[in-house]
Amino acid sequence: MPEPTTGAVIGAGSGAFAVGTITITGSFLGLQYEMLLAGLAGGLAMLSSMPPVSRPRAVMILIASALMGGYVGPMLHAWAIQSDAFAWSGKYSEATRLCSGFLIGASSQTVIPLALGWMRTKFGGGNINQEPSK
Repeated sequence: MPEPTTGAVIGAGSGAFAVGTITITGSFLGLQYEMLLAGLAGGLAMLSSMPPVSRPRAVMILIASALMGGYVGPMLHAWAIQSDAFAWSGKYSEATRLCSGFLIGASSQTVIPLALGWMRTKFGGGNINQEPSK
């Protein structure tokens, strides 16, 4: 029988591997490391408040959160800096940038299904598994 800490060590090792993989992949895609890690941290915070999910689903949640933080986070940051509503954020540009990556990563698992549902209704999509009519 394995010791109880064995699972924690394996989980921590795979988590460290995932962080390395995300940042290396993000560098190939031209994304900023800090934004990827901020999105990953947002995904972890969101994942901790969810009911338990399987390990593959948790990994996909973290990958999606990190990539959303890396891609959409800089756009949210740019909008917040130039927005009149958030004019104060120009003084705290670095903190606003990291916060935007974190917020996008944390909200990605809510925003992605909503966006897909909106596109499905907007563009007439139906059941994806449905066979086309002849």
